[in-house]
Amino acid sequence: MNDTVIQTKTGRLVLRSMQRRRSIRAAIGSSVLHTIAATCMLTAAMQLYCLELGASDLYLGLVTCSIWAGAPFLLLGISLMKKFGKRRILVFWSGWLPAICMACVALLPLLHKAGVLSAQWILYWLLAALLLRSISDNIGAAGWFPVLHDNVPSRITGKFFATFRVYWQISVLASTLLIAWFLGQSPAWWKFCVVFAVGEVCFILKTFCLKQLREKPIPEQKPDELSPWRVLKQAVTDPKIGYFLGYIMLYNLAVYMCLPFQIKYLKNLGYSEGYIMAANAMISLGAILSLPFWGRLADRFGNRSVFNFSHIGIIVVLAGWIVVDKNLFSAVFVFILYGLWSVFQSANGIAQTRYMFHSVSEKDQSNIVIINACLTLSIALAPLTSGLFLWLCSELHVASGALSMNQYHMLFVFSALLVIIPHHMHKRFQSDAETPAMEVFVVVTRPLLTLFGSFVSFPRNKRNSKYPPS
Repeated sequence: MNDTVIQTKTGRLVLRSMQRRRSIRAAIGSSVLHTIAATCMLTAAMQLYCLELGASDLYLGLVTCSIWAGAPFLLLGISLMKKFGKRRILVFWSGWLPAICMACVALLPLLHKAGVLSAQWILYWLLAALLLRSISDNIGAAGWFPVLHDNVPSRITGKFFATFRVYWQISVLASTLLIAWFLGQSPAWWKFCVVFAVGEVCFILKTFCLKQLREKPIPEQKPDELSPWRVLKQAVTDPKIGYFLGYIMLYNLAVYMCLPFQIKYLKNLGYSEGYIMAANAMISLGAILSLPFWGRLADRFGNRSVFNFSHIGIIVVLAGWIVVDKNLFSAVFVFILYGLWSVFQSANGIAQTRYMFHSVSEKDQSNIVIINACLTLSIALAPLTSGLFLWLCSELHVASGALSMNQYHMLFVFSALLVIIPHHMHKRFQSDAETPAMEVFVVVTRPLLTLFGSFVSFPRNKRNSKYPPS
């Protein structure tokens, strides 16, 4: 046994508290650097640059899909993780190789301006670079959640991930606002070079943080060790894990299918690049303001109520995009929609992560990788599906009296309705011991009811009731 771990009275191996603190600081640092790099090279800034080059809806769906499309390679990461350890695959596959894949991107605007590469070839090059980065990053990402699993005590999972995500959302908020200010109304080509170069530097620095991570010793492989494909088959056929995977696929498909095309929709309406970047910054602000609340709520009452609140909120937010137009009301309303989308998505992310950490055994963390692969793959398929829909329905327009809906409006409505399916599914993997959403709502709003009086009475579930009435 090495000096980084100790053995408890029950025989469990745990990292020493000093090692855990060091590892958690390194994880936060690498996460912050990764999110800054992603803000510069993988999100709205990249989509805006593609639109500057004349990218179609189908290409926008493809390029967004390529950012996440390496999810199946998480299965390869399972074998590498068991052979080489979590930290080593993170440093090489999620550190150095992604930085190498994206090294050329900062030069593409210059090459296009100099006439070396046409806009079409730039788009092809971006697609290839983003896909290779995604494949490499996902191979290494197999070790990410298992490393956190080694370091985070289960009793504070919700609180930890809330705080953890606040750190990276603050960095995303700051970097997004800076990019919005830097790009301005009509950005010159060299400004995209600068933004992409900053992202590349952050990808490189992230690698040095990953080297500081600590992990439990690699368990000895048994002769009958399952292959990654058999691990996947076992997870899918397991009633508990398999049903959760189905929920993740449907939920993320519904929630993420509109996100890249909201940018295209706003640009079509005539909003500037700076405005669109500033509006996207509200995603980080919403997460920063809400994550501590959702983390404490989930640790106290369980996942059940958090799932319910997130589903209802997301449905309303997605449907709200159909009223966005080019006017003063919409200019403010878009900021609110982005912020609220983040608030309710943050709630669902906390609930998903808590359920994953509490349902997977420490002895075999392969199911964490399977769940993470399913999550990433569903996010990749979402824009590809919606991009294909918009491409096929580009001429579709429905008008009846005052009602006028184009293909983007139909996409917003469809995604909102699709959330209803996972909303009903999540009840299957919830425990009866968890507090119902209506009861949690009563407890959370009790100070307001005390202040203004109880004007509304709420039904109570006596079997699950843990809190006396006010």
